[in-house]
Amino acid sequence: MKYLLTLIVVSFLSCCSPIATYPPVEVSTAVSFSNSSYEPVPTILVTTIEYAHNHYGGMETVVYNLPEGMLGETYDIVSARVSDSAPLQNEGEQAYHITELRVRGLRAEADIIFPRAGGGYETATLYLSKSFSNPWQVNRERIWLIPVTQAPAPNYVAPEQTAIVDTE
Repeated sequence: MKYLLTLIVVSFLSCCSPIATYPPVEVSTAVSFSNSSYEPVPTILVTTIEYAHNHYGGMETVVYNLPEGMLGETYDIVSARVSDSAPLQNEGEQAYHITELRVRGLRAEADIIFPRAGGGYETATLYLSKSFSNPWQVNRERIWLIPVTQAPAPNYVAPEQTAIVDTE
């Protein structure tokens, strides 16, 4: 009975774990069910940006660029949670570029390009995890020795301004 109960609990917890990749690599049906503003994606992005800023330094105002496929709503959530931050809007500006995010249940990996002190950029992969009693945190990092000659272009799409027109 004890093993059956354990199997049921593990099955329940594993089926509720979100799986997401940005930029999306899943088939179009799976992408239609995902939304980058749903948890835990914004929390993982915030944790990644704050870790990069604290460990790699580089700028006072945190300028960030999220992977392709992220909604404007996700940028708003991240900007609200990271103090003194703004999305990258102008090409050539120094920023933290999260180029890919992979979420697999209670584990995640984020590829990030960050400005280095002497100029130019470096690439790292951050490995994050969460447990039932601990929030998302970076467990380890891997800095890649691959030179980055050009930073990615901005992916931010500003929300459309809707004009209300009185027709009466």
